[in-house]
Amino acid sequence: MGFLSRLFGDGKDSGVMRLDISMNYSSMLRSGVCSVNWVPLASDDWRLKPILIALLYCRILGVHKETAPHLMKLVGEISIQNVRTEGTYGFEFPHWAPEFGLGVGTQTIWPWEITECACGPETKVYRATLKSALPRWLIHLDMAFGLERILAPASSLIAINTFAKETDQEGVYELGLFLWLINEYYGTPIGAHPGSESDAVFHAMQKIRSGNIHMP
Repeated sequence: MGFLSRLFGDGKDSGVMRLDISMNYSSMLRSGVCSVNWVPLASDDWRLKPILIALLYCRILGVHKETAPHLMKLVGEISIQNVRTEGTYGFEFPHWAPEFGLGVGTQTIWPWEITECACGPETKVYRATLKSALPRWLIHLDMAFGLERILAPASSLIAINTFAKETDQEGVYELGLFLWLINEYYGTPIGAHPGSESDAVFHAMQKIRSGNIHMP
């Protein structure tokens, strides 16, 4: 089961790696431009990235209940496809533009234009820091104020999609396996709440480490 099992239990109770997602969204144009920057703190090991992505996904499920059901369904379905195809399916998410009601209307959560630098006066940054506290992995998330109904779920999809594009087939497979097992742990979005991220990730890592997995 690869790098996740080898990394199990590593850490020194401090910041290990940071993910900065810069998002510039126009409600009028109903579209956004974003950039992703990985910042090594105690380590630049790329195998740590899926752990932080998974923790971010868990946190967003917990803090943003309005979009959690669709986000879990979307990530779950594509993760299962990647488990079944051993990573050849990829993480190209379908168009997602919910209707938020009077005064807001339809807004696009996905897709985003991904660039090297999404800079500007309206840019909002979600900054996720991976922390290790034996035997768990933790997340500290700074969320920019404003447009949370769009940016919160989008940040998780951006992180997943960009990692899948930069890694190889094995990396896509392992990320899909990780996210699928996290959804299995939660069962429904109701099970996800702030503070549960560490338990969900620990569950997935234990299952991967044991090899006791029944394919979906």
